[in-house]
Amino acid sequence: MDEWKIRTAKGREYVFDSEQEAREALPEYGDGSTVWKRKVYRGIADVTMSPEGWTQIH
Repeated sequence: MDEWKIRTAKGREYVFDSEQEAREALPEYGDGSTVWKRKVYRGIADVTMSPEGWTQIH
């Protein structure tokens, strides 16, 4: 499954469950904000694990 996040120009990060949610929210976070994605797997106690890092898509 994929996980999405917005990283603001100031370096704050906000995670979303879908690309649509992240893209719709992007304008609210201001200029310089970017959308990122990664493949994730849910582990014990819903801890998110990813074999790869984040990739910027916008």
